[in-house]
Amino acid sequence: MCAVACATDTVPRMTASGTDQEARALEAEAKEYPEERGEILLEAAAAWKRAGRADRAEQLLREVAGGEGVDSFFARAELADLLFDDGRPEAAAAELDALARDPELSAHNCAFTAELLAERGDLDEALRWYDRFVARLTPEQLDALRGPNGWMQMESISLRGRQHVREQLGLPPDAMDEIVPVAPADPFGLRLLQRRPPRELRIFTFQRAERAEARRRWPEEYPGPDEEFYPAIERQWREHAESGVPTIRLVLTTVTEFVAFAERVGGSPTDSAIKTNYANSVPDDRTVPWPPERNARCWCGSGAKYKKCCGRP
Repeated sequence: MCAVACATDTVPRMTASGTDQEARALEAEAKEYPEERGEILLEAAAAWKRAGRADRAEQLLREVAGGEGVDSFFARAELADLLFDDGRPEAAAAELDALARDPELSAHNCAFTAELLAERGDLDEALRWYDRFVARLTPEQLDALRGPNGWMQMESISLRGRQHVREQLGLPPDAMDEIVPVAPADPFGLRLLQRRPPRELRIFTFQRAERAEARRRWPEEYPGPDEEFYPAIERQWREHAESGVPTIRLVLTTVTEFVAFAERVGGSPTDSAIKTNYANSVPDDRTVPWPPERNARCWCGSGAKYKKCCGRP
C-alpha cells in the first residue's frame, strides 16, 4: 500500500514568510537548478515584493522577462502588476501593451494577465485580456469544454473568471458565457467526507498506477483520463483549503487492499460510504499530508516534483 509520505528529493527551503532570507534562498536555488531558473526567480521576485524590496523584485522580473519561454510572459505580467503597485500606471500599461502585441502570446498567458487585473479591480482591462484568452482557444479545446467533462478542463476556470467579470460589469451573457461548464454537485464523492470534523478532511484517492487498475475494473466509477482528473481534483482540494479547512490528509491505497477491506466489511468497492469508512480506518501515520512541499515527489505518483506536476499554478 502506498500510504506513507511520498519520497522527496528536496533542497533546503524556507517557508513563505516574505523575508530577505527566503528571497535570497530562492535566488541561490535558481543557480543550483538552471533549467528551472526562470520559474524560481519568479518566486524570488514575489518573496522580495513581500519583504518590501520592490526594487529587487523588479530587477528579477526584468531579467526573466528578457529571456525566452513561458516564464518570460509571466514575468512581464507580474512586472506590470508591480509597477501598478509602485504608482507607475503608465509604465505598467506600456508593459501590458507590449505583451498584448507579442505574436507568441498564448491563451494561458492571457488568462493569467486577466486574473491579475481582475484582482486589482480593473475589470474593463481584465475583460479585454479574457477576450484575448477566448480568441486563442482552439476548436479542440472548445469542443472539450462543451463535452460532458468540460468542467474538468483547465480552461473552464478562466471561462468562469471571465463570466464573473462580465457579471460585475453588468453585461448580459454572451455566447462564451453560455458554454461555461458546470461541475456536478459532488463529482468525487467528497460530500460523505464532510461527516468528519471540518478541522480535518480525509480524502480517499488512488495514485496513477492504481487508478489505472481501478478504471479497468470499474470504468464508470472512474471516468476521465488522468490529465483531466488530477488537475480537477487538485483544484477542488485547493477550494477546500481556501474555504478554511486547515488540514487535508490523503488516504492513498492499492486496489487490492481496498477490495479486501470492502469484502471484509461486507460492502462494495464502488460504494462511497465504504471509501469513507476505509479512509477513517487508516491511522494518521499512513496518510499523506496535502499539499506536499514544492520539491517533494508529487502525491499522484507520477514521480515528478509536485511543483512540476499537480502543484503547477
